Amino acid sequence: MAFPPASAGPNAVRTYISDILVSKHDASLNFANEVASRWQLGRPNDLRHAAPRTFDGIFGSDIGSFLYRTVQEDIREQWYSSTAGVVNSWVLLLSIMSSALFLIRATRANSSSTIAASLRYAGSVLGPPMVFCGIQDQYSQWRFARLFLGGIVSALTAGAFLVAVIDRYIEKRQKESEGRKKNEVGQK
Repeated sequence: MAFPPASAGPNAVRTYISDILVSKHDASLNFANEVASRWQLGRPNDLRHAAPRTFDGIFGSDIGSFLYRTVQEDIREQWYSSTAGVVNSWVLLLSIMSSALFLIRATRANSSSTIAASLRYAGSVLGPPMVFCGIQDQYSQWRFARLFLGGIVSALTAGAFLVAVIDRYIEKRQKESEGRKKNEVGQK
């Protein structure tokens, strides 16, 4: 069942509710129309953001909870079949694959600088996309895990990049001071 577009009015919502009851709950058309008629003025976005308590208040506790779950299923289905939902899934998949390639590169590297760089790159292609996907996909049961783990990986990666930049700066300063000492010794 396709969720009605946001610009639709209350009649579209009533039709949608009636269709859900008939097609997914095997209700008779008369019963479905009677239940759907309880929806008075709200538009599709009001239905989308209604809490379970609102469904219970409008449709009754015996029908409201079932109708709420069915509406949420349709909303999730609409999200996962939308362009944003498909892109979100592919971004997460590609980031995991890219990160795995960098981790494989790190295990096969000979120098510690190559290992450290590969680990930083693995974190940078995994952490931020995981956070992005967690923010975007509000219907996933893994949303909190994506946000939490993505945030940790992003923070650790940012720290690793900061340490690498500081190390380069310190090495540069040491080389400059060694060069000055050699110039002073050479001038004496």
